[in-house]
Amino acid sequence: MEHQYSEEDLKNIAKQLSCPEGEHGIKTGEMMHASNLGMTSSAIDALNLQNNDTVLEIGHGNGGHIAQLLSKAENLTYYGADISETMIAEAKKINADLLSKGQIHFLLTDGIHLPFADEQFDKAFTVNTIYFWENPVEYLKEIRNILKPDGIFTLCFAEKTFMQNLPFTPYGFTLYEIEKAMQLLEEAGFTIKDTAKNLERVRSKTGEEVERAYYVLAASAE
Repeated sequence: MEHQYSEEDLKNIAKQLSCPEGEHGIKTGEMMHASNLGMTSSAIDALNLQNNDTVLEIGHGNGGHIAQLLSKAENLTYYGADISETMIAEAKKINADLLSKGQIHFLLTDGIHLPFADEQFDKAFTVNTIYFWENPVEYLKEIRNILKPDGIFTLCFAEKTFMQNLPFTPYGFTLYEIEKAMQLLEEAGFTIKDTAKNLERVRSKTGEEVERAYYVLAASAE
């Protein structure tokens, strides 16, 4: 039988998905890692990582995928930026060995500014965070500024028609069609190199299997 969520429950779910906090946030992070793994793998593959690349991920969650990312090429350096102290603490715990070797770094950010040097990164990516950006064009400009001129950014998000069927998305989510996302990237000065639409089977919060459509947009900072 489907669980009936109150409006307050749905608001709390939305809040935890945008910025997981506390014990509940740790559980949310575990759930997001599992449900996002296909999308995250697709976004990483689209980066075409090369030896010695420096990579930024925006919204890394619990970081359960970082070791997999680092296996894609030699001598990669990873930076994670997240708005959740809870998720950064979890990612540091899960990736303690990599952290001690100095291969990975985490930074708490405000979701508006990215306090990195211009042209610091070869590659950048984000999965399922665009829904929460206050000013997407300005944020994309920040991402472009910290990429090298030939740097690649991959933006991964679920299709609007799928997302709008989820009961918690009316509470703080901005949903995007592919055309709108492409327009935002171009407004920010990116050149779109590739677009892909993927379908996957995922388990919903209420336990049944559903088909999710998602997009991976690869764009160049040039």
